[in-house]
Formats: sequence, structure tokens, C-alpha cells
Amino acid sequence: MIHRVLVAACAIAAALPAAAQDAPAPARRDNGVAVFAGIYSSDVFTDIVATPWDTRTENIYLVTLSYNRRIATIFRHLDIEVEGGVGRRFGDNDSFEAYAALALRWTEFPWNRHLRTTFAVYPIGPSYVADLSPSEVSKDGRSANWLNYFALELTLAAPALPQVEMLFRLHHRSGAFGLINGSTNGADFLSVGARFRF
Repeated sequence: MIHRVLVAACAIAAALPAAAQDAPAPARRDNGVAVFAGIYSSDVFTDIVATPWDTRTENIYLVTLSYNRRIATIFRHLDIEVEGGVGRRFGDNDSFEAYAALALRWTEFPWNRHLRTTFAVYPIGPSYVADLSPSEVSKDGRSANWLNYFALELTLAAPALPQVEMLFRLHHRSGAFGLINGSTNGADFLSVGARFRF
């Protein structure tokens, strides 16, 4: 009896590599829907990045719903994506906000089999706010309803559930170094949320 069990176990073990090779590759999840919420910082973008522990915040909040689409992958691990989002500011600034942006996302990190990680830069795209807050205007006196969208984003996901990502985003809008309306500063929100990829 034991001999038969050992033979059967050896046969199953020998078949596993072949079965693994025949198994279909995991489905590509090119779409994503995210919800994230943030708090406004009166600091400029470079100061937030350089010294995040000293970041000052105000009573302005933003809740955003976004749709994300991967359109290409280059260099095996760099995804090119497009994203659009709509949000609502509340607190000391009650306003509608919307953006569309290009994203470059790096997906390969050495610890990914333990914690799936991506890092994205959103370098360019239109950003619209219906009613500007006095704090945003006072950063350089030249803010405008239409500016450029820029963001940095870090995502984390469990390897067993890669389609659900926790995201941390520095959500920023400005005049792209003064190219739009002479604005060099705009609005910054420190945001956290989740994305479902499908």
C-alpha cells in the first residue's frame, strides 16, 4: 500500500512542472478604477518631496474617483498609462475638480514576490478646478482654473491579490514651471486610496 502511494506521489510530482508550463499566463489587467482622498498642503511641491515630515496642511480635502488604462509596456517593466479623474473639494474650498494625465509606471522591484510594488509619475495633462481656494492663489498669485496635472504615486498589493492596490499619491497641479499663466505653484494634496484592476 505504501509503495503504491509513493509511486502515485512521484507521478504527480513529475507531472507538476508540465502542468505549470501548460497553465495559461495570468490575465493582464489593463484597466483600473481608484478612489482616493487627500488633504491640502499649503507648502510648495518641492518642499513636500524634500521634507515630508514638515508638511503643513489646511482644512481643505479632496475625494477623487479615477479611471486608468494601460496602453503599452516598454523595457518589459515600464507601463505607459492614461488616466482621468473627477473629484470634489470640501472644507474651506467647496469645488469641483477634474484632470486627465499620462502616466509612466515602473512595475519591477526585487521584493515583488513578497509585496507587489509600483511607482508612477504623472508628468503632464490638463487639470481644472471650478473655484480656486485663496490659499492656492496666494502661493504665487498666478494660479488659474486650468493648469497642468502632475503626480507621484506608490502602490502596494498582496501577491495573492494583485488586482487590489493600496495607493499613496502626491496630487499636484501647477503652471508647469510658469508655462501656464506664469504660475509656478498650485495645489497639492497628500492622498491615500485604493485601486481595483481588471
